[in-house]
Formats: sequence, structure tokens, C-alpha cells
Amino acid sequence: MALVTVASLGVAGCGGAFGSVIASGATEGGSDGSSSTGGSETGTGTTGASACPCGPEEACIDDGCYDVGRSAIEAGCHPLSQGVCLYPWPSNFTTVSDAASATGRLLHYDPALLPMTNGGAAFAAAEITDAMQGFSPNSQIRFVSAKGVMSEDLAGIDDIAGSLAEGATTVLVQAESGERWPHFAEVDAVAPSPDRQAVFIRPMRRLAFGSRYVVAVRGLRDADGAPLEPPPLFRALRDGLSTDVPELEALRPAYEEIFGILAEGGVPRGELQLAWDFTTAPIDQAYRDAAAIVPQLSAVAAKGDLGYTITEVEEPGGAVGRVIRGTFKAPNCMTGAAEPGSLLRRDADGLPVCEGTVDAPFVVAIPQSVIDAGVPARASLYGHGLLGTGEEAVSVASKVDGVIMAGTDWWGMAEEDIPNIGAVLQNNFANGRSMPERLLQSVVNFSTLAYLLRGDLAMDQALFAEKTPLIDAAAPVAYVGGSQGGIMGGTTMAIAPNLERGVLVVGGANYSLMVWRSTAFSAINQIWAAHMPDPLEREFLFSIYQSAFDASDPAIYAEAIRSAPLPGNGPRQLLLVESIGDAQVPNVATEMMARTYGMRMLGPAVTPVFGVPTVDQPIDDVALLQVDTKMGPLPPTTNEPASDDNGAHGASADGPGVQETIKAFLLEGVFASKCDGVCDPD
Repeated sequence: MALVTVASLGVAGCGGAFGSVIASGATEGGSDGSSSTGGSETGTGTTGASACPCGPEEACIDDGCYDVGRSAIEAGCHPLSQGVCLYPWPSNFTTVSDAASATGRLLHYDPALLPMTNGGAAFAAAEITDAMQGFSPNSQIRFVSAKGVMSEDLAGIDDIAGSLAEGATTVLVQAESGERWPHFAEVDAVAPSPDRQAVFIRPMRRLAFGSRYVVAVRGLRDADGAPLEPPPLFRALRDGLSTDVPELEALRPAYEEIFGILAEGGVPRGELQLAWDFTTAPIDQAYRDAAAIVPQLSAVAAKGDLGYTITEVEEPGGAVGRVIRGTFKAPNCMTGAAEPGSLLRRDADGLPVCEGTVDAPFVVAIPQSVIDAGVPARASLYGHGLLGTGEEAVSVASKVDGVIMAGTDWWGMAEEDIPNIGAVLQNNFANGRSMPERLLQSVVNFSTLAYLLRGDLAMDQALFAEKTPLIDAAAPVAYVGGSQGGIMGGTTMAIAPNLERGVLVVGGANYSLMVWRSTAFSAINQIWAAHMPDPLEREFLFSIYQSAFDASDPAIYAEAIRSAPLPGNGPRQLLLVESIGDAQVPNVATEMMARTYGMRMLGPAVTPVFGVPTVDQPIDDVALLQVDTKMGPLPPTTNEPASDDNGAHGASADGPGVQETIKAFLLEGVFASKCDGVCDPD
């Protein structure tokens, strides 16, 4: 099914832009969390048809007739949609009031009015969003103007500071504090025409939990260079003009608050071309599953004695002297055998329950230097790349001399998960929670393996050199992740109770930001395109899906790393490695993560990063290390992937200075760049 447009609803003269319709009657509520039905006549009152004999798709605004797509509004579209029913998005318009919610709201989408797959599968709103008490703090904000927008007027990807300037054309304000939020804005490079071209407003620090945000647009020109005309119904709200549109009149109380918040922030009402508000989900909802899993994991696995089976011991020679493969038992928090497509097992209150155990694969790679030294060495977990396996730990052990590497599969995004990922996309995110929830089971697996490396497995003769154990069981196990493992490393470090020090090589955060700029997503995107050909449909649905994926997205767990650890956990040390020009994990996602986590720059910066300062004093908590591999060409700065991978991603940790920096951090907890100046081949 094509994306639901106001034209496809039988509405004439609405510009033909794509869009989705919310549940009929949901309207934007005020700051008290209330919402009202579209048919309620509140606000300043209406003019009435007799005063203004307009056409069926027109509204009477101050005694003049304007085409507003009335049928679409009556069907449930946002009155300010300009042909794209759910835009501007996210918006409190797409919520209903709920007294039991921490925010007073629940998200509410009508799946019949969202894009469907070619096979007629409706979006799985009941599973993905209906219980959410606000929008994802990772939301990618957007609006559409029927005549497009001139991109030169926007504070772009290289001008985040410009979004905070006094005269910024896009303004994002946290209502409670009045703080302006750093972001960049861009036009959709994938859209085929201006009337379908979204303007994205991309927060460059994760949004706060349980907070109301106000978005403002001013001073923009359309694609032809003329001043951007505000939607007629927005002009009515802004200028206090009467209308005969009850759905709009229901918005007036909330909009008076919006205008007041913006005025206090230095954005005059009369300058506005568009404005709206939305509310983010609360932290208790975001952390609910992880907080329930941690004590169960600690109680069952902390002794490191759940059991394991060694199936192979190999001595390949070279830098890696010994490889041990097998399976280990981990607490099972999933239904069934935790196979691809399974979900968390939950109790009557909806909380995860871990019962019994499940077998997971492991591989331990011991550097030859450790065997030759004949003294116990520190062990580290290794998290593999997208759709890979734990076998990647073997190659990593050859690069980080003196550290024993142990890997397992990233369930949820491992090679064996490919069929389930395809099925989720084919069925419009039905069973879509299986991906982030199985990733949480993987965190359990990694943590259990870390316990095992300091428990029974450390005492197995396969990990001895003659009579000497090769694993230093007294030393805490660290974590190293690359690519997907670097991304999920933030989540793992926040949740696992027994991991204190982690290296995230080419990590990043916020999937709805990064995947569209990544060459690594191309294969999945092709699978999806076979069932939903329109790329604009895919982008929008993934943005909605982010609410479910937040359960495993590392941007969500920033507070749990240092300032507010999960109960029973302590603060963590993190080293995040960024490869300049990375075509797989885009720099914008890495830098957004660094900014959200409060990182400082380690060593000389390759290029300055807004909000990530280079400091003289020692770093002892979280840091960003930039690497310039000199590989190119650089990827596009727009929301599209490079045509080919340029190699910067895979070469990020190949330099000896980078490897020594990582090794010093893993073994000693020291944040010190071992590169001679900037980390580059020179």
C-alpha cells in the first residue's frame, strides 16, 4: 500500500504530500496533559458556515476562504499538516490523555492510517507504541512545507552552534527549563520533490526524559527563495483569527502556552512560520526492563558457575596462540530457548522474568604473548559487528597484545537473526520488539560470560600454560566492542553489573539517526524495500519504531553510565573511538553519543566537536578519541549513505598508537593518547 496521503483520503487540493493520519479525534493537549476530541469547540469560537460560504475543502479564516484540506482534518490529520497528516512530528497531537501515565499522555496511532506493506500488513502500533507515555527521546523531528525550504537558511550539520544563535531559524526549547537544545536542520536529500521534502530537526544531544519540548520555525524561505508562508490555520492561531474549524479551535489553549514559552525564550510570536510541542517518555519507562533484569542476573550468575562446555581447542599459531570454543549457560530472560524472534518473558505486571538457563556460544582467543609470558593476563569481552558472530574476537586478540579476548554472539543482531529481521520488516514491525528485547538478553549473556571468565572457566586446563592459569581472575573483566559491538557497548556497560571499563570502537547511538547514513544498513534496507518501496515511508516508520528500539539504544542509557547508575551498579569508564569519515557508523552518531554521555576529547582533536571540549586536566571517566585513517572519500553530509565503504570504519584501530592507547586503558584504566600528536598514519 502506498503511503497514506490526504489525496488518498479523497481530499482535493492538498498538495499530494505523503503523510499518515492519527487516530480520529486526537488533538494536541495543554501542559496539564489533557487532550480533547477534534469535535470539541473550544478556544475563541468559530465563525460558522453562514458567515463564509467556502468550498468543501476550505476553511473560513477571518471571513476569508482558504484551502486547508478539511476532509483530512476531519479524518484526524493535524490541522497544520500541509498535506502530510502526521507532520509536524512528533507532536502531542498524536497522543491521548491518560491519568495513570507519568506524563499524562499515551502515544496513539491508528495503524489503518499508517503506511502498509505491499502485502497489506498494517503497522504494529499496539505492540510498538500504544503503551508509550511519550515520544522517544531519540526522536528525529520534522515538518513539511508544500513549497519546500531553502536549505541555506538552516543551521546545518557543520553549524550546531548556529542552532543556539539568537536569530536561529529553527528553535528547540525544553519547556520546563527554557533551555535551547542543540541540533542541526537539513532538508531530506532522498525526497523526490519539494512537496514531499521534510525538514529534519535533529537533536545533537539526546532529549531529556519526561519533558515537554517546543519547536519553532521562523525566517525561512521556500525552495524558490520567497518568504515561507505559514499554513493558513497556523496563521489563524498565531494572529488570533477566528475559524470554522473546531479541530483547530481545540488547539488554541495549548498554543497560547506554546507562544508564551517561545516569547520567554526570545522568539516573538509574530515571527513564527510554524510551531508545535511534544512530550518525551519518562526515564522509569525507559529503564524498566533493564532495572528488573539486573538483580536477577546478579543473583543467578555472579558466582561464575552456571556451567559451560568446551567443544574445540585450536592452536592456530601466529599472534593468537590458542582459541577455545564452546557454549555456556546464561540466565534465560526470554520465552522458549531465546531463539530469534522470541520476546522477554514477563510477569503479570509486565516485568521481565529470568527463569532457567539458555546455551550461548563463546570463543576465547589467547594471544601468543600471554602464553609465552606464562603469567595471568586480564580478560576482556569482545562485541562483534552488525550481523556477525563472536568469532571476531580472534582477529581482535591479534591486535590488542596482552589481553585475552572472549566473544559471544550479539543475539538480536547476529547472523542468525537475519531471517527474523526480514520477517519483522516484511510484516510492518509485527513482533518488532523481538530485536531490542533479544539484544537485552545478549547483555545478560555477555555479563554471564564475564562472570564465567573469573569463575569456573578461568580454572579450566584449556586456559592454562602448563600449571599456570592464563586468566587473571582477580582482575575485573573489561569490554571491547567494534561497530555494532561498539554501539551496543554503551548499553552493555550501563546494564551489566560486573563491567566497569569499556572501549567502544566506532560506536555511536540513536539508530533512527544513524542507519540512513550508513552503508552497513544497505542490505537490510534492500530487504525492506521489497515490501515497502517508498524510502520516505521506511524512514518515517523507523522513526516511530525507535520508541521500541530505545530499550537497547545506548543513547537512552547515558545517565546509567555515570550520574545515575542502575541499582547495584557503579559508575563506568568509557573510551569511545571515532574514525573520521566513517561510512558505516556516521560521525554525527558517534559525536551525538559523546555529547550525550558528557565526554571530553582525549588528545589532540582531528576536528573540533561541538560540546566535546579538549581539556588540559586528566580524564578519568568518559572520553572520545578521534582517529583519522586518511581514507576517503568522505561520506555525504546529507541523510544518505556513501556509494561504497571507504575503509575508514574497518581501519579505525589499525594504527599502533591507537592500539597502545586502547591497551593502556584496558590494562591500567589510563586515559592517555599514545599517538604522536593526532591519531593518523603520519
